[in-house]
Amino acid sequence: MPQVVMLALLGTLGVVAARTLMKTRERVAVQLREAERAMAGRPMATLVQDPVTGIYRPSDRF
Repeated sequence: MPQVVMLALLGTLGVVAARTLMKTRERVAVQLREAERAMAGRPMATLVQDPVTGIYRPSDRF
């Protein structure tokens, strides 16, 4: 009988964890969609390589 109780508790814990994970994934997905919409209208910066260091940096103009 204790094994059945333990199995029921583990099953319940698994269901609660899965629901929490699904809610968190949906919340993050909504935040990402909002961020993508906000960035869609902005111009992308052009990268220019610094001849001395070789590091790419955004140019001053878009």
